[in-house]
Amino acid sequence: MNLSEIQKLSLKEKKNLLERTIKLQEETGELAEQVLIAAQSSGSHYKKSAKDGIQHEAIDVALVALSIFFLEGGTPSQLEKAMKAKMAKWKRFQKK
Repeated sequence: MNLSEIQKLSLKEKKNLLERTIKLQEETGELAEQVLIAAQSSGSHYKKSAKDGIQHEAIDVALVALSIFFLEGGTPSQLEKAMKAKMAKWKRFQKK
């Protein structure tokens, strides 16, 4: 994954912080819908899963979230450092 390229694309995006946050909610909703379809939840039996639905929507969520991070001045190196710190926290909690 080329974080610098994602950063460049993010900074070219015309959506402001509010618009990106709303877009993130939209993408999260689409991910949730794909999960409900895959789980055959009540009320979703008539819907069809998109090809690579859950994975595709998870990527959309991640990219929009990254665009917010970069819009707010984050850098690829800051992202990597923060991700490592968050992963270390996950590891600590998984050992319990």
